[in-house]
Amino acid sequence: MRQIRDDDLEDLSHYATEPAAKKLEKAHPDLAARLWRAQGLRIVNARKSKYYDAALSNFERAKRCFERAGLDDEWNKTVRQVRADHHRKSSFMPGFEGLVEGAGPSDEPSFLDRAKARWRTKERSAR
Repeated sequence: MRQIRDDDLEDLSHYATEPAAKKLEKAHPDLAARLWRAQGLRIVNARKSKYYDAALSNFERAKRCFERAGLDDEWNKTVRQVRADHHRKSSFMPGFEGLVEGAGPSDEPSFLDRAKARWRTKERSAR
């Protein structure tokens, strides 16, 4: 795994890389970070705007793994690369910049939490 180039990791299917990344997160966060980053880059490089939320989640996990492994320089390199290559993707970059600043997709309420909040608001207004 350490011998594989980052570009080659991006060519692998997420069906193979996602389970591997999940298993490696605790014991080998450096390797898991590379896999998460590759999955995120695969989506944005392919211009799959429908899946940008998944790319942001992948980048968030990559960031956490890079930090856990003490590889802040690798995360910063990723940020520079994404900014340079994808700065015109207006539906992706605001979320990515938020992630860089520390607010990732996992900080947002889930669909269920948002729905429950709406239902509570409707119940109150109906009374």
